[in-house]
Formats: sequence, C-alpha cells, structure tokens
Amino acid sequence: MLPNPSFLLLKLPLVVLRRICTNWAPIDLLVLSNVSKRTMLRVHSVIPRKRFKLEVSFWMNSRAFVFDGTGEHVIDIPYEQRNRVNWEDENHDSNFLFEDISIRNIIWMFEQMSYVFNTDIHRIAVNANHCSGNVSRILCWLNHRQRSIDNLLIYFNKLEDFADIISLCQTLNIKRTLDIANLSKSQIGNKLNPKFEMDNLWLRADNLEQWITLDNIMDFDCIHIDLTSFTFTSSDMNRYLKAWVNGCNFRMEYLYLGLRPLDHKMLTDGIEVEEVNASIVRSYNSKILGPTEFEGGTDILSKDGRRATFRQIIDNDYLYPEQRFPFEMVVWPKDGQ
Repeated sequence: MLPNPSFLLLKLPLVVLRRICTNWAPIDLLVLSNVSKRTMLRVHSVIPRKRFKLEVSFWMNSRAFVFDGTGEHVIDIPYEQRNRVNWEDENHDSNFLFEDISIRNIIWMFEQMSYVFNTDIHRIAVNANHCSGNVSRILCWLNHRQRSIDNLLIYFNKLEDFADIISLCQTLNIKRTLDIANLSKSQIGNKLNPKFEMDNLWLRADNLEQWITLDNIMDFDCIHIDLTSFTFTSSDMNRYLKAWVNGCNFRMEYLYLGLRPLDHKMLTDGIEVEEVNASIVRSYNSKILGPTEFEGGTDILSKDGRRATFRQIIDNDYLYPEQRFPFEMVVWPKDGQ
C-alpha cells in the first residue's frame, strides 16, 4: 500500500478552503499564515472583508482583540525589550517604558494581523506613559495605513506634548470616538483651533482653554461632547446658549463642561427659558452613557424647534477657586421630552 500523501491544504478549491477557515479561530489562522508568504496570501484571500473586527492596544500587556460572530478572541503580542517587566516591583506599571524596537515589533504584528484577517483596525488604545516619545509615531503610522478609524483612546498621567497629540488627532478621520485623558499638569501651549467631527468626543485635561476656545466648541460636529476643564464665565456661556438657539452644534445630543460656578441670571440673560421644577425627573437614554436621569434644570428652545435642558450642579462644600462643577446640557429628541 502506498503511504498517505500530504494533505495539501493550499491546493483545495477556494470555496472548500473558505468553508474550512470559517471553523478556525483567529489564532489558528494567524499561526497558519506564518508558514510561508504563499500561505499568508491564501489565508487572506479566503477571509471575507467583514468577518472580523480588530482592536489593538499599545500597553505594557500589548494585545489584539479580534471579534467575530462567536465573540471576542484575545491575542497577546510578543515584543523584544531589554527593559523587561519586573512583576515583583509594585511600581512596575508606572516604571515601564517601551523601547523603540518594541514599538516597531508591535506595529509589525498589528500590520500582519490586519492583513491576514482582511480588516482595518477599528479601535486603538494607547497608554502614552508606556509609549512616551512614540505616541506621535503611532498616530502617524495609523494615519498612513488606513483612511479612517472608529475609536481612538489615549491615556497618560505624565508630561507629554498634549498639543501635538491633539493636532495629530485632527488629521485622523475618527468616525465614532476620540477619548484623551491627560491627568498631568499640562504645559502652556498655543491655540490649536481644532475642528472635530466624530460622534463622541472626550477630552480630559487641566485648562483645556489653552488649546480650545468656546468658538471652537461651537464648531464641533459631534453628538456627545465631554470636556474638562475651562474657565468660561457666565457671559461666555450665555453667548454659547444664544449660539445654540441659532443653530450651532446641530448634531449634539449631550454636552458636559467642567466650569467654575455660573451666575444663572447672567447665564440666561436675553434668552427665553423655562425653569423646570427640581422634583421633575426626566430620563435621557444615551448610546454612550446609557439610561440617565435628569432632575430639574432650565429648558430652552432653538429656532428650529429643538428643546434642550441645561443645569450646573454645585456642591457648596467644595467652593474653592480652582474647583470645577459639571455643566450639563441635554438635547431631547423631537418625539421625546
């Protein structure tokens, strides 16, 4: 009897190979693609464009998250690093810093996965503390590799060029969410005049007005705007409310600004408003925040018939000069409140 021949996977008809690959997990497809360049090309060719969604993270534990119809698959990304993680050090997270070679290897792995799974990268999370000095490099790589991205998250609590990061983010076509949290004391910078166009915008940093003006905010094309913190006065916010009545932020459904206490009389001067009793609780169902209750507030009406409610919740126990309090504004759907 003749010995069994090798099972020549790559010689199977395309329709058969595609059927086989639907039963393999992402890690199996990735391992198979590493056999040879020809194998990688073949695996890529049989995976439908919309089968997978790819999310990646540039953190100390760098990972890729691959989503398909069956759920989430987590793949750890190996990288070369002379400065290895000392897991016994209680400060290992704050002391860790990626070397250039590590960033290069992680980017190479993400590129390979994007190709093999026949998909763009949908979400990137960057810990700028771990990637200090390489954040701009990562954003430039992203900008050159694909036309748009759904979600971008950047977090840091050490001194970083916040203005440079904001500027680079403007060059990206972000479809859904930009979320930047800078928990350090930001350096003084020049106004950037950003024009953000995405569904959800979160920017958390001290004194954002160093880079972003009230006029910039009026020009944002976003549904959910969450920004901290500013020194806008009651007169400034009065000007904003009048601009909203006249049509600014047309897509906006929710606004959050961290502000010093506002004078309600100055805030509403020259604007037709209706005060809502504090005992009246209305629900706001946000795609981002989920079901949220909105107690009382002040109603205003735009010229095109949109109704909004704004309020500022002030805790009198914390009235010191630098304290910011949330100014919230909800725009109700026309068939809602």
